[in-house]
Amino acid sequence: MRFYSIILTSVLFIISCNKDDFQQSGDVFYKRGNSVCIEAKNHWLLDIKAQNADDSIYLDTRALGRKIEIHRLNTDTSATFIQLLGSTCKGDSIQFKLRAEHFYNALNGSVPTYLNDSDFVTTTLWMRDKLNDIEHIAYKKAFERNQMDQFIKKQRWNGTFDSSSLIYYEKLKVVNNQPVKYNKAKIKYVLKKINGQVVYYTKGDEPFIYDSSDQGVISGIRFLANKLSKGESIRAIVPSDFAFGALGNQSIPGYTPIIIELELLDYILR
Repeated sequence: MRFYSIILTSVLFIISCNKDDFQQSGDVFYKRGNSVCIEAKNHWLLDIKAQNADDSIYLDTRALGRKIEIHRLNTDTSATFIQLLGSTCKGDSIQFKLRAEHFYNALNGSVPTYLNDSDFVTTTLWMRDKLNDIEHIAYKKAFERNQMDQFIKKQRWNGTFDSSSLIYYEKLKVVNNQPVKYNKAKIKYVLKKINGQVVYYTKGDEPFIYDSSDQGVISGIRFLANKLSKGESIRAIVPSDFAFGALGNQSIPGYTPIIIELELLDYILR
């Protein structure tokens, strides 16, 4: 019975698409203007609106404040949907009607639990920009810089901006100890995303043994530790160049600034 229901739905869907002037390529129905742009630019910045079979909008990224990034080489480049999307010009939009599984699988994603694989969805995608690798890096760095500027403006720290590293820091506790040259020290730290989510921290009463020669320690911690004397603490917003870089890790995406709170408890002088 379900088989016949799917067949009937498909027939009605095709009739509807033909009536709405959609073109068909394989199992994908689409509608767009006459412009076609084939460019060797693999990074796409998009806004996406998606509607279910009842025409209810279940996704609209235009209110997010940032564009959806799609790297063409991380998609199923053989999929008709991806090929049509890739030929859409910057500034244009394209509308698709296709099965949910075809839409999400082509993007190497998973169909949301509130949809069935065979459900037809209508998606409108606005191609806001198409970037090559160099342009994409510049975009990511500019977006990161804007995130940091907005954070600093909102938090109103009474801090200092280091123009060479782009680190903005504020001492929280200051003592009048004479600076001591050291190689190792006991420190406590908390690393957060700018939304306040704690990602890494020293646990309990066990300090982290900081070794200034350890290249495995992120540069932001080394930078801040060098600003402290025994008993002092500091906080900073640190760009990805001094954190987890362009690639990031399992907890921190690439090109992501982080917040570091750090306290120097004691020197290890022997």
